[in-house]
Amino acid sequence: MAKHGLLGGLVKFTVAAAAVSGICYLFRDDIKTSKTYQKYEVDEKISKAKNVVKDKTATIKDKAKDTTATIKEKAAAIKEKAPWSKATDEDIADDEIILDGETADRDYVSLDSEKVAEAAEEVKEAAADAAAEIKDAAETVFNN
Repeated sequence: MAKHGLLGGLVKFTVAAAAVSGICYLFRDDIKTSKTYQKYEVDEKISKAKNVVKDKTATIKDKAKDTTATIKEKAAAIKEKAPWSKATDEDIADDEIILDGETADRDYVSLDSEKVAEAAEEVKEAAADAAAEIKDAAETVFNN
């Protein structure tokens, strides 16, 4: 029963919004020439909001590209520093893999957990900065 009430309310709201939009479209010229519309400089505010959003979006895209490049560089640096070594049969011991009766050779990698944690923290900080800038841009647009 609750779903029907919610769906009915949603349909009523959608129809009402469409009706209001249609009426505004029909009288758009009269609305734009009205004193109230001109008093609040609606067109200028919309234009400014669009420009702010475009600027912030471009800045965020640039920062995202820089962050991605930094992450790739740090990942490559960590990978280069990782001491790769061929495992011996003694190293395999309990977790040995046997394929067709033979023990498979495996490569083991030791990573410096501090460097990995630092790289992850830098990525987290960059993402948080980008999110804060998006939030600020959105607040600026909605407040103006």
